This record gives sequence, C-alpha cells and structure tokens, in this order.
Amino acid sequence: MESIKTNMQPYHDVMANSLAKGHKLLNERTGEICHYLFGQHLVFNLNDGFPAPTSKKFFVKSCVGELLGFFRGYTSAADFRSVGTKVWDANANQTAAWLTNPYRKGEDDCGQIYGAQFTRWRDSRIADTETERDRLLGLGYEIELEGKDGRFAMVRYINQLENALHTLLTNPSDRRIIVSAWNVAELDMMSLPPCHHTYTFVANPDGTLDLECSMRSWDQVLAFNIQLTAIFLSIVAKMVGRKANLVVLNASNAHVYDSHREAAELMLSREHHAAPTLVLSDNIKPVTLETIKGAFERINPEDIWLDGYTSHDAIKVKMAT
Repeated sequence: MESIKTNMQPYHDVMANSLAKGHKLLNERTGEICHYLFGQHLVFNLNDGFPAPTSKKFFVKSCVGELLGFFRGYTSAADFRSVGTKVWDANANQTAAWLTNPYRKGEDDCGQIYGAQFTRWRDSRIADTETERDRLLGLGYEIELEGKDGRFAMVRYINQLENALHTLLTNPSDRRIIVSAWNVAELDMMSLPPCHHTYTFVANPDGTLDLECSMRSWDQVLAFNIQLTAIFLSIVAKMVGRKANLVVLNASNAHVYDSHREAAELMLSREHHAAPTLVLSDNIKPVTLETIKGAFERINPEDIWLDGYTSHDAIKVKMAT
C-alpha cells in the first residue's frame, strides 16, 4: 500500500527522531526513562484537514471532553468524566505527591488546573486609599478584606477565554491575545502543573486565525495536544467570524517514554489514512460583544465531531504519573 502523505507526517517525524536521536534521561518524577528532543516546532494547516492521528485510534470524545472541561472551569475529575473524558482520573487520584498535598480537597480533586486559570484567574491588589479602592471597584474588583490600617484587600477573577474573544472582535491586530495556564503563585495547588501552558492567537488580515500552543512537556504517544489546539482554534475562529488556519505546536521537551517505545514503533510502522474533517454544530455561534459572556460554557460534547475519520486499531498505553 502506498503511503498517504497527510498533515500528521510532522508528528511521526518528531516521534521517529526522538527514538533515533533523542537524549535518554531518567525522569525523576515518573521514575521512567525518556527519549526526548528539545525545542520542537510543528505546523499544521487546517486547510489540509483535521490533524488527527490515524496510525492509532484517536478518541475525539475524550479530547473534546477535556477541552470543554477547561472551558467550564472544571477542577474535579468527576466533572471531566461527566463530559466524556477520564484523562484527569490518574492525576487526581494516583499521583503520590498530590495525594499528600494539603491543598487537595479529596477524591477526584485536581486543584487549580487549566480550567481554573482560563476562567477564574485570581487577581488581588492592595488599595492604600479610599480613592484607590473606588478606582479598583470601578474596574470590577471586590473588597475581600478591610484592614484596621485603612488598607483594602481587593480581588477579581479574570476569564481569559472571554477576554480573548473580546479582543479578537475589537482589536484583532493586538499581539497580546494570550490565554495562559502558568500561574506561578498556584503551581503548588495543582495536581499537575500545566504541560501546554500558553495559547497565542494571531488574527490575519485575510480573515484567518492562527493559534500557537507552547508546551513545557509533550508526551508524544499519549497526549492529544495537537488535536486539542486544533479544536480550540476552530471553535474560537467560528465564534469571531474567521477561518481557522494554522496550528503551531512548540514543545520544549518532546519525549517518548521507554515504556511507550513499542507503541511508538507500532505507530511508525503503520500507513497514514486520509485526514478527516472537523464539524462544529450550529449551536456554536458567532458572538457579539453582548453575547461573549458564557459563550464557552454553552458548548456541549455533541456539538463537535469528526467526519470521515478512519484509523488503525487503538493502542493502549499507561499514563506516567
């Protein structure tokens, strides 16, 4: 069978190079050997189809469920399960360091992970005067604590997702349309610090929209960050009346665990299938400034699916925790 060249070939190339040329290092957290490459840069053009792996089965419902969980601000593995994904079960309930963490609230708690940062980034300030207090109140802050010394502890919660939509509608040439999960002040309150930590949107003059995902750590065999980023981009593009264009993935540490080597080699031995098409239902609508609020929470799992997806059989691998 002649190999079909798809937009997933760059993914195979990085995986093959990781095994053939990557550094071999023991990862202290997981206790596993990794084969890793530094600074990997991959580009996927959505005009060539949706970048789904076909050398193993891609479970789109699980990917969609995780993304929607982020959109809804979920911090419980139980909530993620309710939208079709179990990807946070192990991090919430099996990671040794998290099980003894004083911030863990009990079974299924994931802590202040992506969804909390995307939708409720905590912004606190101190007002030294009543004038400054009133200024901050006008900006949406609330008084959290009033001190006897006349100072005020003020707090607000930022929805970065809705802010991105607002900027894309009102100032699309802005080079600061960024959604970040890397909240340094709360890393110790998370079951797992963000792997994909920064998303940067770029609106082009031809009406297209690009999205760059920056990752500190990329588990190439198990993670579906390429696909999650492509769905994220496609949803936002539809909301702001643009066409989804380029997905860029930058990985500081792109690795294959030694325990995943057999799975990776099996994937690399298989032929590609043609890229499928991502379909978004009419429930995902273009937004206006008046309808931005709650736009992401209104999306349901059944609103997103793949058309024409075929693949080789699934490959089971265990997440390193």
